[in-house]
This record gives sequence, C-alpha cells and structure tokens, in this order.
Amino acid sequence: MFPRPLAWILPLGAALCTAASYGADLEVELRGIHSAEGHALVALHGEAPGADFPSDASVVANAAAPAATDAVVVVFRDLPAGAYAVAAFHDANGDGELNANLVGMPTECYGFSNDARGFMGPPSFDDAAFSLDADAGTRRLVLNLACPESAR
Repeated sequence: MFPRPLAWILPLGAALCTAASYGADLEVELRGIHSAEGHALVALHGEAPGADFPSDASVVANAAAPAATDAVVVVFRDLPAGAYAVAAFHDANGDGELNANLVGMPTECYGFSNDARGFMGPPSFDDAAFSLDADAGTRRLVLNLACPESAR
C-alpha cells in the first residue's frame, strides 16, 4: 500500500545536498496520463538509509506540471552525482494525494523510475534506482504510468 497522505510528492521545499559537485540535469517524461485534468506531481528521491521509499525523508526535489494526455516533462537541474529514484502520479482531482480505494489500491495513475512495480505497495528504492553522473549533462528518463481502470 501507499502511505496516505502522500506527502512524498507534495512540494516540500526540500533542499539539495550541497556537499557534492553539481552539474547534471534530469528530464522526466511521464506517459500514460488519460486526462488533462489536474497536475502531474513528480518527486525525486535520493538514497536515505533506514527510510522507506517513497518517503519525505528521501525527497531531494519535486515538481508539478499541468496534466496532458500526450506527455508531461519536468526537469530537475544541477543535480549532484548519485543514486536516485523517481515517484510520480497524476493528481487528477487536485487534492495533492494519490487517491486509493478501500483496500489501498491507487485510483489515480502512478509510476516509478525503471517502470518498477511493487507487490502490495510501492517498489523498493533499489528497484526504482538509477545512477546519475554529474558530468553527464542532461539525462532523460521516461516513466510509463500505470492507470487503474477507474482513471481511464
């Protein structure tokens, strides 16, 4: 199950770590949104030993963009090298939460980097993680959102 409310995706004002060398940009493209209602919310997570994924403790940056049925792109700039994972969802009703039914299954489109899928909840950080090299310039990542039938 996903934690509720899903503060891991809301604007938290989390600051990026300042000890590392900056330089890489990350473009995240979300595909699979079935409605232009609401916003796409994207959270970039770093490794946070001992913290669940996704969680407030691991958020290093977040972004929101108007929903679109073709693709939504958000950009995270000047990131230090390291391991990251992305969690995103289509907040169709604008309440800032990934809504779920009575048994905890999401009722809005959601996705994770590497198209990682969990069993009875979100995937692990390791399953969704990717490496970012600070000298890489811009890296593009495509997330294919899973949409429950009720969100189509």
